[in-house]
Amino acid sequence: MNPLQKLLILTTIFLFCQKTSTAAIPTGRDNLSVSLLTCEKSEHYLYALFGHSAIRIRDEARQFDMVYNYGTFDTSDPAFYFNFLHGRMTYFLSMSDYNTFIQSYISDEQSVMEQKLQLSEAEKDKLFSILQRQIKPENKFYNYDFVARNCATKIIDLLSESIGPDFDQALLEVSSGKGISIRELLNPYLQHNEFEMIGMNLFLGHASDTLSNKTTALFLPDTLQGRIKEMQLRQGKFARPITYLHKVARKTVKSPSILSALFYGLNLLMLFPILGGLLIDIRKYPVLKLSASLLSISFFMVLSLAGLLLLYLSFYSELRLMHHNFNILWCHPFYPVLLFRKASKTAAIIFLASILAFMSLYFNSMPFPALFPILLLLILWLSFHILPDKG
Repeated sequence: MNPLQKLLILTTIFLFCQKTSTAAIPTGRDNLSVSLLTCEKSEHYLYALFGHSAIRIRDEARQFDMVYNYGTFDTSDPAFYFNFLHGRMTYFLSMSDYNTFIQSYISDEQSVMEQKLQLSEAEKDKLFSILQRQIKPENKFYNYDFVARNCATKIIDLLSESIGPDFDQALLEVSSGKGISIRELLNPYLQHNEFEMIGMNLFLGHASDTLSNKTTALFLPDTLQGRIKEMQLRQGKFARPITYLHKVARKTVKSPSILSALFYGLNLLMLFPILGGLLIDIRKYPVLKLSASLLSISFFMVLSLAGLLLLYLSFYSELRLMHHNFNILWCHPFYPVLLFRKASKTAAIIFLASILAFMSLYFNSMPFPALFPILLLLILWLSFHILPDKG
């Protein structure tokens, strides 16, 4: 076979592939359906604790069935969590065939629901054109924000651009009224995940406690699903009734994990030298005194390092929700002062007062059942420094 023949064959194959690829994309919108997919929360992954939203585009006549997902990120990026804390996460719009998408959620045992949206042919055409433009490599990336720009809010933006002011007005009507704070919105999703609840509430600043309107909650996928269900557009329902594409049986409340048991067990173990120091003179018991000293130094150093991180993020994170973090009242980098005997009593009194101030500020919104073991341990340990005559 001469070079010219090879070139002709390769050219023919290339043109055939191009034609096949183009034919897979629907050119007309008569048979096109647009659906909102809502995936229930999962405890398998940290990023799935609040559920997920995606858009499904289907054309049975042309065997086109694709899911557009704004919640895609590069898990192999070693700086992902560093960038996440700093508010500099890069997410992107991805596209996958429906079967691949649904199989991944079946494997993860997550329910997936569908709402078919009642769009005009012109609106379908515009929405699909927007997605085709956004999926291009130069357009698909965006700066992620947990509340302002995520998988749910990007879909709202997509629908708003496709439908126009009528959609914005209809969504506003079902989202009118006062809402609750972001912290109060998030905590119910974490009620069976103690570590995640403590971590989330530790990093959230004062902005997360500001009362908002009901529109703010639209960053949560199941809230978006509920508002779309209620919406009226052009004298009719905006979406058809919710149907399950995959349904997982409701699980019973999980028992505490081994990590949870170890965490609370360690808290209980650390209480013994503290109570011993408050009730007896531990100087008479060298082993007890040494163990109390080692535990005290370890405990306060961990808190100090965490407090240093909070202080840093409160000033330098681009996430507004991390600013002005009052958790610094109890989790701060100043605990090493307790190592200096002359200043330890005064410092302990100041630190104890700041903990009580924190508890009074957040009595109604902070999940104290999860934080209580830490705060109780801290209060008792500071009391140990305030009453030095026993130790």
